[in-house]
Amino acid sequence: MPTPVRVAFPILLLAAVYGGSPVLSLVGLDAVGLPWDTWIIVALVAGLANVVNACLDRSEGSARRLALWNMVLKLCLIPFYVVVFVLAAALSLAMTVQPGLIFATPIVAGLLFLVDYVLLLCTSSYGFSAVARSYRRGMLSGVAALTHVLLHLMFITDVIAAIGLYATLRRLDDARLHAPASPVDPASGATGQPAR
Repeated sequence: MPTPVRVAFPILLLAAVYGGSPVLSLVGLDAVGLPWDTWIIVALVAGLANVVNACLDRSEGSARRLALWNMVLKLCLIPFYVVVFVLAAALSLAMTVQPGLIFATPIVAGLLFLVDYVLLLCTSSYGFSAVARSYRRGMLSGVAALTHVLLHLMFITDVIAAIGLYATLRRLDDARLHAPASPVDPASGATGQPAR
């Protein structure tokens, strides 16, 4: 996939989430505010495009690049998650005060949780792909890979895991680039092996 397209998909997701979010327009942070159904479709299409983008990026250095996009998206979406959490708490509190609306509280909270969790999984696809590529290349152990995948499935820990994964892959890449090359013995044809 061409580099401009790989870069455009994460930006498209952020634009879809923040550009027309009815959640943010409710609290006065967004002037556009698309209708719920339109916004969900646009955000879902942008999220699925990012999942495909994460799965198709198989070029050299893709694990570190995927981990970087994973971390950037997670950090950029923190304000959105905070607003949704505060909004869900305020709506739940307001609905418990009004007679009859208490029964709608779980539905509203469930819908907001679903929107957040689908967004979490779409952004975590970059982390899942980075972990899979790193594990196949021997950069992460099985336990570390499984830990990163599990942490990417939960709120808050996904951000911590994204930062940790990028830091680990960057450190490993830097160590690999700065490692001294092993001498090649022409008689054996192997690196660092004595001739027999």
